[in-house]
Amino acid sequence: MTFFRYTKVVVGDKMIDKIHKFINEFNVDYMDIRHEEDRNIRIYFKGKKLENLSDSVTKGFHVRVIADGGFATCTVNDEKELRSAIEQTVRAAKLSAKFNPKKVRFKLSEPVKDEIYLKIDDDPRKISIDEKLEILKKYNDLVLSYEKIQSTSMEYDEWDKKKFFVSSHGTSLYFEEVICQIFGKIYASDGCMVEDIWAYAGGSFSFDKIRNREELFENRTKIAIDLLKADKVPSGKHRVLLNQDMVGVFIHEAFGHFSEADDIKDHPQLLRKFKLGEKIAPNCLTVIDDPTIKGAPGFKIYDDEGIKAKKTYLIKDGILTGRLHSMRTAYELDEELTGNAVAVSWRFTPIVRMSNIFVDKRDKTFTELLDMLGDGLYICDAKGGQTMGDMFSFGAQYGFEVKNGKIGKMYKDINLSGNLFTTLMNIEAVGNDLHFRECGGCGKYMQFNPQSGTGGPHMIIKEVIIG
Repeated sequence: MTFFRYTKVVVGDKMIDKIHKFINEFNVDYMDIRHEEDRNIRIYFKGKKLENLSDSVTKGFHVRVIADGGFATCTVNDEKELRSAIEQTVRAAKLSAKFNPKKVRFKLSEPVKDEIYLKIDDDPRKISIDEKLEILKKYNDLVLSYEKIQSTSMEYDEWDKKKFFVSSHGTSLYFEEVICQIFGKIYASDGCMVEDIWAYAGGSFSFDKIRNREELFENRTKIAIDLLKADKVPSGKHRVLLNQDMVGVFIHEAFGHFSEADDIKDHPQLLRKFKLGEKIAPNCLTVIDDPTIKGAPGFKIYDDEGIKAKKTYLIKDGILTGRLHSMRTAYELDEELTGNAVAVSWRFTPIVRMSNIFVDKRDKTFTELLDMLGDGLYICDAKGGQTMGDMFSFGAQYGFEVKNGKIGKMYKDINLSGNLFTTLMNIEAVGNDLHFRECGGCGKYMQFNPQSGTGGPHMIIKEVIIG
């Protein structure tokens, strides 16, 4: 994919000018207005039945104001009501200032003027909904053709966004974002029990990751069927080798949310635990958040505050080195801007989100890691989970016994739990086979963000509680 930048906005000049005029009418500490035109396509099969086929478009404005140190936001979907909405938001911000002794401030960057137009080789925006339906149905029918497959849940989602952003600080942006993906769940049954497995494809701006994925869906179907014969995993403390999918989701869920500054900035105890410069993991662990990786789900050029997205080291050689920020959290914690403020639509205000978080690769091959493991468990593919403070619990879709470095019988019903800090220090080795999960997604504060990627290489951890 390539990007075109113009010195003058072609598509968005009228909208940018309108927003500028509105902002210039008001004397406030800070104001920004984001206008979005959002299109979402959803196609959903439950078994053989097409349950949903929708193609929806929404448009609207999101306004943020700091006035006299008070902060307020509003959304409006009618341009004719924008001035009135801004006036009300300014009044609300000033009223807020009277009741909140702590003044709101933003850390500002150098103003930016830029226009991003996507040119994609296999552009999903140019492909008919009929073709998308046909492809999804083909994969769904393929899975259902296998004996012992009881049912499926197969969904295609596409998000196409056109964003205009203008701030009183001087930033003026137009940019486009596109992502398309397939999420599927496959149910196998032998008449006595039911097992399921996830299958996903895409998670990118390009439709080529959706095409010709028959092998992927066949492989996932076979795993679901194999799970019917698998033994339950033996409970207890185990030395484990996590595959790339498990590593990425573990680092996202158990650690990554603590790197989002809005989740910890008002909690002194958490700030003490996550003090920058502290050693929290062995030297082999480096964790990065990087929105600049083209083709990964969390790819961005600018965030929704108009800040240039950039690579951030969160852990480097075992040392906690960074956090993810919005303009507000960067000011309050006196740390660098990172460009991680994201809103899933014009209806929401930006919050701090991970982009593509991953464990960086080291030097061990997969074979070397198996030899190092000796006897233990090989755990594959995350399956939901939860955290409570620095405690975590995650499911895995399947796993294997490992004896003398050789992969043996399959296990199911796998759950991993433990303390984040103990588990990080128990990491023994990290592989060289970095891989990103194709489809992302993360929910926070009622905002589900599909542009959130995870990745990592294989990794060995000792004394993991398995149940």
